Amino acid sequence: MNDLADASGMAKPGLYAAFGDKEALFEKALLHYFETYGGPVFAQLKLARKNVVEDFRDFLGAIADLTLDKNTPAGCFLVNALVDCTYGPERHREVVTGLRESRYSAIRERLLKAADAGELRDDADIDRVATFLDGQFSAIALLGRSGCKEADLKTFVETGLQALPVRDDLDGFSEPERNAPILRQ
Repeated sequence: MNDLADASGMAKPGLYAAFGDKEALFEKALLHYFETYGGPVFAQLKLARKNVVEDFRDFLGAIADLTLDKNTPAGCFLVNALVDCTYGPERHREVVTGLRESRYSAIRERLLKAADAGELRDDADIDRVATFLDGQFSAIALLGRSGCKEADLKTFVETGLQALPVRDDLDGFSEPERNAPILRQ
């Protein structure tokens, strides 16, 4: 709170009056972050304007871009909170878990649209694929925060996309991309 008071120029009583206690301030900051940075990314995913491969390439690529952007916070506040709140107050865990479930639901919803459009193989397990892509999201945020290079993140995204259970005739991969060796940049 001392750091926040110094950075904002507000005295602690003013901060508490404006935001409540530390837990309320944390929750408001996390929700603001999720809406500010995640909102536009998830809005694009929900539009389902392209095929499933291209939409998830754009989605994961946007996460990578945000992670690497020097004008945005280092890493993903939600991913960091998922790690940090494991032993924190129950209310924090509830908020963080709710946001993680919201993220998972948006990913799953896009996959269901792809299944309805016939873009996925008949044997596709939507929940497993959604869990995998949700994990890709978190991994990108952690890799970006740890200083991973842009080229390596793009390789990571493309490698993950190759795991999508898409029909063989779906556009989204060129043959060289599908069979290209994965090299660290």
